[in-house]
Amino acid sequence: LSFRKNGRLKVLNGTGLRHLGVILLTMPLWVLAMEVVHWLGDALEDFDGDRSAFDYTGKLWCRSYLMLTNCYPEIAGDVSRLRSGRARTGSAAAEGDEKAVMFVANHSSFLDIAVLCCVLDPVFKFIAKDSLEKFPGVGRQLVGGEHVLLNRSNKRSQLKSFKQAISYLKSGIPVMAFPEGARSPDGRLMDFKGGSFSMAMKANVDIVPISIANTHAVMPSIGFLPVQEGKDKLRVFVHDAISVEGKDEVQIAREVREALLSALPEDQHPLDIQ
Repeated sequence: LSFRKNGRLKVLNGTGLRHLGVILLTMPLWVLAMEVVHWLGDALEDFDGDRSAFDYTGKLWCRSYLMLTNCYPEIAGDVSRLRSGRARTGSAAAEGDEKAVMFVANHSSFLDIAVLCCVLDPVFKFIAKDSLEKFPGVGRQLVGGEHVLLNRSNKRSQLKSFKQAISYLKSGIPVMAFPEGARSPDGRLMDFKGGSFSMAMKANVDIVPISIANTHAVMPSIGFLPVQEGKDKLRVFVHDAISVEGKDEVQIAREVREALLSALPEDQHPLDIQ
């Protein structure tokens, strides 16, 4: 099937129809779980103040969805960091304290969000475009979970989002950002937009790059839903933390870029460096 959505051509094949069936069967349970947990968070004074339980409903749905559709990713690298969401560095390591980190990943498919929710266990907050609010399930998760929603066309919104992200990091809650600022249309790593690294610098937290491979092939920009199964294709690699101390944004961006590319397949490398 092919059709146009917002003026853009989209395709929906047999694989996509199976995904649609799984979504229609499971999403109502996710939405119900979100509403119940959110109500409890509002009603009970000491329950889910950081919305971690609320967010975990989305993580469970993403994992179930990807398992049921044979798209669960392979995970490699510093997996323990993904599970803890925090890194011991500098004086914090000496004192035994834990600091939040900023996770950053390449972005080439709408599927990236679900894949990341499979591997980031503790509470964390996405930095996402506010246009995602309109998507069923996802929008409710982002708003109800008090994630950082960004309107790049509004400077006041950008400043508010910048301060919100820094506040989360300083309070010990990890933040997840896509430094490219948009989905790559062909899966190749694009130039980074400003903001993400300066947040980490301002909060003085490490940056942990995460390479996401082949989501663009499983769910390309032309696909309304995934067009092929992700088993043995989707991979996530967690890199060593990058310290921001004594570095400027240019140096940090170079180190993050090198890390991301080191675990991405050649067809996701920019053409100008091949």
